[in-house]
Amino acid sequence: MLHEFHFRAMNTDVGIWLWNPSRQVDRLMQHAMQRFEEAEAELSRFRPDSGLSRLNAAAGLGPQTVSPLLWTALNRAVEAARQTLGLFDPTVLDLLRAAGYDRSFELLDSSSDTLGPSAKPSCGWHQIRFYDSVGQVELPAGVGIDLGGIAKGWTVDRVAVSLATHGPVLVDAGGDIRAVGMPGGEPWPVAVQDPFDETRDCAVLALNGGAVATSSIGRRRWQRNGQTMHHLIDPRTGQPSDSDLHTVTVLADTAEEAEVSAKTVLMLGTQAGASWLKRRDLRGLLIDRRGREHSVGTLPIYTMLEIA
Repeated sequence: MLHEFHFRAMNTDVGIWLWNPSRQVDRLMQHAMQRFEEAEAELSRFRPDSGLSRLNAAAGLGPQTVSPLLWTALNRAVEAARQTLGLFDPTVLDLLRAAGYDRSFELLDSSSDTLGPSAKPSCGWHQIRFYDSVGQVELPAGVGIDLGGIAKGWTVDRVAVSLATHGPVLVDAGGDIRAVGMPGGEPWPVAVQDPFDETRDCAVLALNGGAVATSSIGRRRWQRNGQTMHHLIDPRTGQPSDSDLHTVTVLADTAEEAEVSAKTVLMLGTQAGASWLKRRDLRGLLIDRRGREHSVGTLPIYTMLEIA
């Protein structure tokens, strides 16, 4: 029996599908929702009382004791920055604020200008210091952290792995998807929506495990000083990415890896991004700003939909 559960957390819609013969799965779903809520409460930069907000406010004030949840998420983010040579950078908080993304997205007015101070490119991830024996983290003055998508992907992984002990499961948080096992021995169908036409899908992937994540410059956009801005900041320039890519979908073993890889490829652009995926034996679908599709590797297509 396939159970379905939906709720909102981490500023996105979350869906969970669990294949389990029992009708009594409400407790499992409630526990999964609590995990998302706990992650948001501790890792959100938009909550002034979160552990992350308190750490950001203490930048330059020496080592700060943080929760095990925040400690682990920060370590994962710094490791992702290291693996991508800083293309994925959790220390772009000031750049996001300067671009106008200074509050939860639903509170932004996308139709009017959002003013903010200018900011210079930042690459402060390598300045974050971890004190392993005491669970403390130190941020230098002027460095602020936004965990953004990696916190979401990491949470999706944690919840999916936990629920998988009760049966095949798929967890989807705003396009960050992790599947463990297959319901009835059949792969999960995962649609990849056309970013230029929400009425059609580019493809439907057959996911028999692993993860999928999509990054796009078309989802979160607003105006600042008459210029269209989006939330994917390129740390090399300090500005929203201006590569030729509009949307990137990546398949990987974990939602965390897929999320980080999709953002990195979008920054790199079509040619360099495709090469980056191939070197890591990852597969993906890259859609450029003209709507052209570029496949990297053999995608597990469930069915291809007719292009209108």
